[in-house]
Amino acid sequence: MNKILALLLSLLLLTSCSSAGSSMSFSERADAAKKLDSRLARQSNELGLKLFSQLREQSGGGRNLTISPYSISAALALAYNGSKGETAEELGKLLGYAPDELDQLNTSEGALLPLLNDAGPGIQLELANSVWANQDIPLRKGYLKASKDYYDAQIRTADLTGDKSVKAINEWVSDHTSGKIDRMLEQPPGAQSVAVLVNALYFKGGWKKVFLEGNTHPDDFYPASGPAVEVLLMNQAGHFLYAEDKDWQAVRLPYGEGQMHMIVILPAKDSSLNTLLNHLAKDGLPSDDQFSGKQGSLSLPRFTASYGTDLKEAVQALGVKLAFDPRKGDFSALADTGTPIFISSIIHKTYIEVNESGTEAAASTLVGMLAGGAASPAEAPFEMIVNRPFIYIIEDIQTGVWLFMGAIENPLLTE
Repeated sequence: MNKILALLLSLLLLTSCSSAGSSMSFSERADAAKKLDSRLARQSNELGLKLFSQLREQSGGGRNLTISPYSISAALALAYNGSKGETAEELGKLLGYAPDELDQLNTSEGALLPLLNDAGPGIQLELANSVWANQDIPLRKGYLKASKDYYDAQIRTADLTGDKSVKAINEWVSDHTSGKIDRMLEQPPGAQSVAVLVNALYFKGGWKKVFLEGNTHPDDFYPASGPAVEVLLMNQAGHFLYAEDKDWQAVRLPYGEGQMHMIVILPAKDSSLNTLLNHLAKDGLPSDDQFSGKQGSLSLPRFTASYGTDLKEAVQALGVKLAFDPRKGDFSALADTGTPIFISSIIHKTYIEVNESGTEAAASTLVGMLAGGAASPAEAPFEMIVNRPFIYIIEDIQTGVWLFMGAIENPLLTE
């Protein structure tokens, strides 16, 4: 009999409200972040960029696209802990940690978790994990121990054939995302399910310097194809962390006390998002020393966008094959079903809203698995008018983790 392992993973939420209390100061968190394995953030960000490029290639562009690189990589790390053999080798290559480095990956994730749960003054950021096991299929003790020790996962058993499991999992997701994502499962995972794993990340914060609503005005935005559309452009003048070259402009907009940033990257008028993404894939983000404090003005559209897709094809394109093979998938470190366990789908959903106060966003990934077979006075102020397609990244600059990455092709498109 075939078995299903459904992993409902990785839920990220950002809201525009300003801060909740925190026990760790900005400097204390910065010192703690320096002790983290920087490789974890680097590999997570690189994976996100690769998947993002694959998804844009598959869709052909023209639609708003947002993913959560950290959410996806954390979700796949939980799945990686259940894999063995060649399946583990493929997933390890994707995540940047070989099978014999799984302990290092888990240790790094475990060290990052307290910082994500204590983002410092001005920002509330909380990470939660849970494992929902089929009440009739015991999961391996080693897997459960790793899930608890490194991911602080709540372990629950459930009848995954009944509607109650859908209600319970959806309520857990909703509770950990302030209700922004309240319906991840539409139907029970089924009698063949082995487990459902859930990872949720919640962020609450506002711009360090808000955009004044009185400075927001309608203006034209020029999609890559089609006529101009009228959007609401938020406007702000002052001192920014700014970078540019002949092909792009970029600005960093801090949240809280500056431990989180939104990085907005605008291709030059004679360039494109694809050219910019190729540049990012080759050279990465503009380096810290490229950004400098500079006087200028920024016009940024309000936008709300949601996105959902199955990441399976994009992950396969990056070299993961066996994990999706019903005859060869090996997730026997998770459970002993007597048959191969394989990934059937990786559903990723996101939501984001940007306004004068800050950012609100949510992302969720469901992985279904089956078993069976300071500026110089001489410098002129810059002007950055974001009135054409652009890239944004929400980064925890103290840990280096990209929480969100997106492309806005048309601010009026909400789906």
